[in-house]
Amino acid sequence: MNPRVNKWLDLLDRAGWTALQAAAAAGITFLTNGAEFSWQALGTFVGIATAVSVLKVIIGQNTGEGDDGSLIGTPVIEPPAQ
Repeated sequence: MNPRVNKWLDLLDRAGWTALQAAAAAGITFLTNGAEFSWQALGTFVGIATAVSVLKVIIGQNTGEGDDGSLIGTPVIEPPAQ
């Protein structure tokens, strides 16, 4: 039995976490490298990472054998143990 995947929640979960990770990476990079911090640079960094993540999720959901968003050629959800 294939699980039903809510594609919108899947997209929000994956892209949302990517946005948070990108923001953390950008913030740490700016703080530790002594680079000039600008909100525009932070927004660009996070925006590009999030856009790439959204594109990856959309491609993953519309290709492959299942609709779980996996792009590795095999389902990421294993059958339950017997």
